[in-house]
Formats: sequence, C-alpha cells, structure tokens
Amino acid sequence: MVSKYFDKYNTEGNMTPKRLFEKLEGPFDWNGAISEKLADEAGVYVINAKGWDWKLDYPYGKSDIIYIGESEDIGRRLNEHKSYGRNHGLAGYANRLRLNIYFRKVYHISDLKKNEAYMIKHFENMYGRAPICNGQTPNID
Repeated sequence: MVSKYFDKYNTEGNMTPKRLFEKLEGPFDWNGAISEKLADEAGVYVINAKGWDWKLDYPYGKSDIIYIGESEDIGRRLNEHKSYGRNHGLAGYANRLRLNIYFRKVYHISDLKKNEAYMIKHFENMYGRAPICNGQTPNID
C-alpha cells in the first residue's frame, strides 16, 4: 500500500504549503513583522524552511514543512515559538535556517483545533508522518 501511494503521489519536494493547503496567505519571513501583523488573529499556520535546496526526508517523500499549528492569537504564539521553542526542536531549526510563515484565518474559535488536525492529517497522508516539530497528531472529531 505504501509504495502504491508513493507512486501515485510523488512528493519529492514539489508541494509548497500553498499547494498542499487551501487558502493560505504567505509566505512571510519568520524574522519580519509577521508577529505584529497577526497579533489578535485566530487561525492556523504552517512553518517551512526557505529555499528549494533544503528538505527533510519523510517516509513518503521530502518536504520543507517543519510545523503546523493553531492559535487564538497567532502573533503571540509565533513570539512564544521564538522565545521558548519547545515544539520538538523548532527553536533549533529557527536558529539554523531561514523560515517562512503561512497562515489562514479561522473565524470561529471552536474550529481551530479541527482545522489544525485536518492539516496535520493531510500532511501525514502525503508524507507518512506529522511534520518534524509536531509532537503528536491531534484527533479529528
């Protein structure tokens, strides 16, 4: 099943966040003013490495996406990532690589977790596991 899936959906680095997920805005530079722009904005976001020359090996292909998250205040959450970086090495990637942020506003707070879970599951289906800095896969209910 895995090889059949891999043959059908060859993911060798050709899936940008905007192609993988619908209606994302970006890219915005991790070190730019994106945290201020997204202060008090609820939504889901994707963090990836800039440039076409850096990809992580996942079971079904390569991707530059390292984290998918959600927050009632994306700007605050991005600042927390920069300060604490407790998400399975996210701070380490941020120190070594240039990162981009993509986001999509979510207008109903109750839909945040569901949107994040859908995006992570979609990534897992394409690449064989959750992004490297996501510690667990949320349930879709």
